[in-house]
Amino acid sequence: MWALLAEGMVVFHLAYLLYLSFGGLLALRSTRWLVPHVAVVVWAIVVVVMQWRCPLTSLEKDWWARAGETPYAGSFLDHYIFGTYLPDGSQALVYALQLTLIAGLYVVVARRLRHPARADSTSVVVPGTPEGGAGT
Repeated sequence: MWALLAEGMVVFHLAYLLYLSFGGLLALRSTRWLVPHVAVVVWAIVVVVMQWRCPLTSLEKDWWARAGETPYAGSFLDHYIFGTYLPDGSQALVYALQLTLIAGLYVVVARRLRHPARADSTSVVVPGTPEGGAGT
């Protein structure tokens, strides 16, 4: 049972990281996603800057230990991502790219909120009519 919980936490942790990186895209679809995504981003920044242990990693390691396995050393990212899928030492670059992606998505969302599509934007523009208005 503990091993199953630990494996489930790995999947949940990966889903969290994907949402952290790309959840801003959901805010382009609906602004309802903006508040939870901002909360996830703020939490991730605080954990990284304050160098806190991630509670998800702590739970996973505890559950591996209860399952009779030896928990890995280091962080979730160091164990599963860096050195496996991405080169060791690329953490700072990956964090910077991730933050740039998130900030860029937030700029796009802010522009859309500031300039929502107008209801008359679907009207046909006829050249030569006053102010490019729709033809009659």
